[in-house]
Amino acid sequence: MGAKLTYPKLALLALAAAAVIAALERFIQPQPGGTLLLTMVMFLGIAEGCVALMAAAEIAHGGWHLPMRSRMLAAQAMIPVVGLLFVVQSLRLEIYPWFASNGFWLNRDFFIARHLVLIALVFLAARKFTADALRGLDSRRLWAVIYALLFVIHQTVIGIEWVMSLERPWFSTLFGAFFMVSALLSGITTGAIVLFFWRGRFDDKLRLAQKSIGGLMFGFATFWAYFYFSQLIVIWYGNLPEEVGYLAKRIGYHTPYWAVARLAFGLIWVIPFAVLLRRKNKTNPWVTMALAFTILTGFLLEKGLMIHPVAPVHPVAVLLELGIAGFLFVAIMRGGEALLPGRGAAPVESAAASSVTN
Repeated sequence: MGAKLTYPKLALLALAAAAVIAALERFIQPQPGGTLLLTMVMFLGIAEGCVALMAAAEIAHGGWHLPMRSRMLAAQAMIPVVGLLFVVQSLRLEIYPWFASNGFWLNRDFFIARHLVLIALVFLAARKFTADALRGLDSRRLWAVIYALLFVIHQTVIGIEWVMSLERPWFSTLFGAFFMVSALLSGITTGAIVLFFWRGRFDDKLRLAQKSIGGLMFGFATFWAYFYFSQLIVIWYGNLPEEVGYLAKRIGYHTPYWAVARLAFGLIWVIPFAVLLRRKNKTNPWVTMALAFTILTGFLLEKGLMIHPVAPVHPVAVLLELGIAGFLFVAIMRGGEALLPGRGAAPVESAAASSVTN
């Protein structure tokens, strides 16, 4: 299980990680780039996606998630860690073309303030939902709905303001929803990894959860591909230079990124779709765990493709920063039970899980 991780310990680890990352940003990549932005987008999507998956299961009155609920909800502790990394990133906002302007919405101070507020609101809603869910209170479904709404809003804003505004004035009305679906799929894939590594053996209590995760991975990978195709076909069919330019820069055969773009699409959808067409593979934890890492690798390439052409991602810095953030996330997921509110309801949750599997 690992040692218990308390918030004071996590705060110290997060501060140390932020200091190291700030140093990496200064010395390895002196010119402002998108390395830290890529790290933040990846781990914020995973953390919020894990909680969103549990919230969706509560809203749908599902029972499959109960054996893994506390483990997945521990991911909410990563949200304020990303908030701290955002403070570091806020020192290097020159990567945005609107940085020098002083508009009402896109200006430095308001940008920083509203995103810190949004991160705080999402985290507090996740904490309240977690507390009520682990205590077995009826209000957990109300807070599940509130969190789900905040999740949709926040991931949409992240996609539009953190990433899409790098190419201002280019815009896409589907871009925010595309990010939201990616974050939810990231949470589903993390669930597959949690199911695999949580238990020394794969027992009966997790069979329903495994089957559900496999089905959700198949469905939402296809849903992601639908959003990808919908955005691509509308822009390409319209053939407007101000819209096509964004895609041409990233997926055209004349660019150095065309192979990366196709590899990312293959990792996120083609391979999972082909493998999970077979029903037996959905219930095989080895298969879903391997596909989870495949999809997350695809997302890393996809987000890098969005950011790197305009805000260069340093290969050494990104490996180090992803490693540091990944270490914190694994520490939270393995030993973060003390970070969960409402832990006094563990017997209630265990009883509910047992009733589902009997």
